[in-house]
Amino acid sequence: MVAEVASQGLLIMPSIVLGVIIGFIELIFVHSDEAGMGWFKHGLHALPFAVLFVFANMNIQFVLDFFGLNLPFNPIFLHLGVGLIAFIKIQGAAAIAGRTGERIWHTLVIALLVVASPYIWQYLGSYLPSYLQ
Repeated sequence: MVAEVASQGLLIMPSIVLGVIIGFIELIFVHSDEAGMGWFKHGLHALPFAVLFVFANMNIQFVLDFFGLNLPFNPIFLHLGVGLIAFIKIQGAAAIAGRTGERIWHTLVIALLVVASPYIWQYLGSYLPSYLQ
């Protein structure tokens, strides 16, 4: 399943599409968690990071080659690792921003969406126009 996605080469446009969708979901979560406290500025940086994490997950072999890593793990463990990094980053950004922070379950939903992004694209990508693929 993941091998099919990986054999297509770099998935740039799918990473952007899913990353922006996940970033907007995170923006909505940040608004509900920090309404009236500069949530837009805090949440806006979520978009590029969401795209970055989704790109890393959808192009895991490229990322491994880029960093010169040769890990013999099952791809799902690598996807989970990227999701864990996303989780830590989101909670860290919320902690740095101070105030109320982001709820754990909101962060968990975003991290799980990042982990699932290659699989989501595999099933939903065929329904989208060709210029998005």
